[in-house]
Amino acid sequence: MIKINLLAEARAEKAARAPVISLGVGNINNYIVLALLFVALGYVGITYWRLSSTLSKLQAEVAEANREYERLKPIIAEVEQFKKKNAELKRKIEVIEKLKADQYGPVRIMDEVSKALPELLWLTNMDLKDTTLTIRGQAFNENAVANFIANLAGSPFFQEPSLQIMQQDRANLFSFSLSCNFSYVPAAPKPAGQRG
Repeated sequence: MIKINLLAEARAEKAARAPVISLGVGNINNYIVLALLFVALGYVGITYWRLSSTLSKLQAEVAEANREYERLKPIIAEVEQFKKKNAELKRKIEVIEKLKADQYGPVRIMDEVSKALPELLWLTNMDLKDTTLTIRGQAFNENAVANFIANLAGSPFFQEPSLQIMQQDRANLFSFSLSCNFSYVPAAPKPAGQRG
C-alpha cells in the first residue's frame, strides 16, 4: 500500500509560493534589515561625497601651491644665491676682523711710540723681546725724556716705563735707555686722578 503525505506537499507548495520579502507583520526583521541597509548605504554615500569633495579641494590647493612654487622658483634661487654670498661675505669679514685683532708686530709698536715722541728727542734703537720693549735715544734736555716717559705711560698699550740709564755727553746731549712692557691689547682706561 502506498501512503501519500499530502500535508508535506501542501507545505512545500505553500513555501514555493511564498514571496521572498513579505510585507506582513510577521516579517518585522526584514524591515529592520532593509532599514539598516539603507542607512548604511546612505552613510557610505554621504561619507564618500564628503571625502571626494575634500579631496578635490585639496587637489585644487596643491595645484595652486604648485603654481605659486613655480612662480617663486626664480626668487627662491635668488635668495639662495644671496644667502651663499652673505655667508661668504661674513666669512671674509671675520677673517678681516681676526687679522685686525691679531695685528701684532712692529707696525703697532712703531705707531704707538711715534705718537709718544715729544719734540727735542729722537730714538737711536728699539729692541723687542717677547713683550719687553727697550728704547734708546737722545734728547736736548731732561724734560724731553720725562715727557716721553709720561707719554708712554699714558698709552693703553704700554705699562709704566722705567728709565734705566740717562747721562749727559760732551755735546750737552742726554742719552737715555728705558724699558717697558708692550701689550697688543689695550688696557682699560684708568680713572682720572689714579696713576698706574
